[in-house]
Amino acid sequence: MLLRRLQFCFPVRLLYLHLRNHIILMALWVVLVLMALGLAGRFFGMHYLLLTPEYRGKTDFWSFFITGAAMGVLFMIWHLTTYLLCASRFPFLATLEAPFTKFSLNNSLIPFTFLSIYLSAGIWFQWHDEYLTGRDIALNTLGLLSGLTALILLLAAYLYFTNKDIGAFLRPGKMVFQMRPGGRLLTPGYRLPTVWEIQSGITRWRVDTYLNERLRLRLVRSVLHYNPEMLEQVFRQNHFNAVVVQVLALLVLLAQGAFMDSEWMRIPAAASLFILASMLMAVFGAITFWFRGWSLAVTLLLVVLVNMFTSWGFLNYRNRAYGLHYGLEERVPYTYARLDSLCSPRQIARDKAATQQILEKWLTKNQTPEQPKPKMVFICASGGGLRSALWTMKTIQGLDSVTHGRLLRHTILISGASGGMLGAAYYREARGMLPPGQSKTSDSLLLQNISKDLLNPVSFGIVANDLFFPMTTFSVGEETYRKDRGYLFEQQLIENCAGSFKRPLDAYRAAEANAQIPMMVLSPFIVNDSRRLIISPQGMSYLMRPPNKRVRAEIDAVDMRLLFSQLRADKLQFSSALRMNCTYPLILPNAWLPSKPSLEVMDAGFRDNFGTSTAVRFIHTFQDWIRENTSGVIIIQVRSWSKIDPIYPYDDKGIFESLLTPAGAAANLTTMQDFEHDSELALLGDLLGPRKLDVLHFQYRPVRKRREASLSFHLSAREKKDVIQAFYQPENKAAVAAFRQIFR
Repeated sequence: MLLRRLQFCFPVRLLYLHLRNHIILMALWVVLVLMALGLAGRFFGMHYLLLTPEYRGKTDFWSFFITGAAMGVLFMIWHLTTYLLCASRFPFLATLEAPFTKFSLNNSLIPFTFLSIYLSAGIWFQWHDEYLTGRDIALNTLGLLSGLTALILLLAAYLYFTNKDIGAFLRPGKMVFQMRPGGRLLTPGYRLPTVWEIQSGITRWRVDTYLNERLRLRLVRSVLHYNPEMLEQVFRQNHFNAVVVQVLALLVLLAQGAFMDSEWMRIPAAASLFILASMLMAVFGAITFWFRGWSLAVTLLLVVLVNMFTSWGFLNYRNRAYGLHYGLEERVPYTYARLDSLCSPRQIARDKAATQQILEKWLTKNQTPEQPKPKMVFICASGGGLRSALWTMKTIQGLDSVTHGRLLRHTILISGASGGMLGAAYYREARGMLPPGQSKTSDSLLLQNISKDLLNPVSFGIVANDLFFPMTTFSVGEETYRKDRGYLFEQQLIENCAGSFKRPLDAYRAAEANAQIPMMVLSPFIVNDSRRLIISPQGMSYLMRPPNKRVRAEIDAVDMRLLFSQLRADKLQFSSALRMNCTYPLILPNAWLPSKPSLEVMDAGFRDNFGTSTAVRFIHTFQDWIRENTSGVIIIQVRSWSKIDPIYPYDDKGIFESLLTPAGAAANLTTMQDFEHDSELALLGDLLGPRKLDVLHFQYRPVRKRREASLSFHLSAREKKDVIQAFYQPENKAAVAAFRQIFR
């Protein structure tokens, strides 16, 4: 008997209805739960956004309050959407006072479960990963619950006073009791309805009891004696209010995008994510409500139409490299003949001569009577988000310390991908590009700055701006661009690094040419043809193809300055060059370049995640000079990835897993690159001669096993500490000792 009562209780019936009919809505909740637990999106650091929301650069009561308010929007949109879809199945609601309020109370099993999981995961994360005190955690939790409660009460009050029940529609003379011949009153427990009752849908979903505002069970009353048109009028008016709330939530998102530069309007990314989930719920609910059985077909048709219109240029904005000129009538041709002309023998000879002058200045700067042939250092920094940026910064700092500040002076070239190049570029700028009279930034502050959050503004930009057409603009020189998540990333990076990188590419030319700072080569991946785009203030045509006089090798790289020389290539913002070099799919937008056809570029890690190929080709090009003027080459590989990967078994794969095996193998880029790089380095060692090449690996391994830092643009306090402590692991200590012995 108790089981039967539970089975036909309204909250249980609603849960069963959602599991049976609303799979898409339930999937949204599952995704949010998995993200909060770090089981989905961990690679991108999505659980950081949810569990430790930031507002104006801080995680505190107000950041949690705003996130709680956005969660309240999600909860209310859930109730409004499901009310829109389900209310007609439960006509008894129209007879109750405040029908939507009672529906929401009975429909709260899923939101309450999510809230419980979210709070548990958040408290654990703040304690174990952010090292917050119990007082701070309690204050943050209070902020979240306060924001959630405030928003729900606000919307509930509006809906309470605007939603009407059956009593509000009663008028003198209106027939409300309408029995038909053969009809019977439907009462709780009645199992044999009449034909008319089946046709009118009254018994579609049986409910015996429901929870009232005091959380007490009440019996459901019959609705057979009410005029069906009046019941429909009640639901129609309630549905209108649901649409009003959904439209307001959409307007909030649009307003955020319009004022994205204001830190006051830039709410936590977790809050934007909850609002986005709300919009997805509302859209799905609207399509299902209006098209019913055709909802899936209509959704697919909308996807096709949106893709078609945006491919024609309507409401479609492609991210640009800030500083370049994008006049459509002046786009440069991108053909093989054009590429071949860029690396003609004359152009290569000119660029090699200019680079050799830099080598001569480097030699003059590092020669001593005791060491007339100094060691030449190359730094190759791997990708890997902020983890790699912090690891690269810590490694270079440590090696610079043991050489008493001579590391950068002996370094001729820095290459690599993604986050590693962010850390290397910041250290180079902080130590080598100081204005006269300005004191050096301390090592600890450099570590603190480079590890600051970059994920929150990017995620905010995706949800509040990039899902719609970017409306706001900004200017660089005479060029105007639209603001998107790429713009927010660059602005946050510049702010985090105390104004660094806010220069055009040519601002670094003189410092590199005078060997004041190492040369730096960025090499984002060209999606169109898998070539690399070489970005440097110096002429680098000799890197466009392997240097071999006997074999005319294929052109596999493009000198960006030569290709876009007529489109202000020298004015490319260095922050944009860094961003293009670390454009991981989905997180940052692929930049497109003004050529015919237009080029699309993304993360350098797809071709050379460790920067080794660039360094090897440079050494190969200038091998004669290096052998004659140096005592050897030291290649420092700063790796945030494991060198030796585990071997995974494939014996127990099913048929569908086997079909996906080729895709999984193709995605294992870093291991394949490691094999190729080891081969290149082995051949390079033979080319330079005995004892002329040393390769040292500095590899991040978590101090605590299975707790490695994520590969995202956000690090928790625990992860920052772990990355810094990894430099003092035995294998890295041995590499430092070997470097000290070789470098001398």
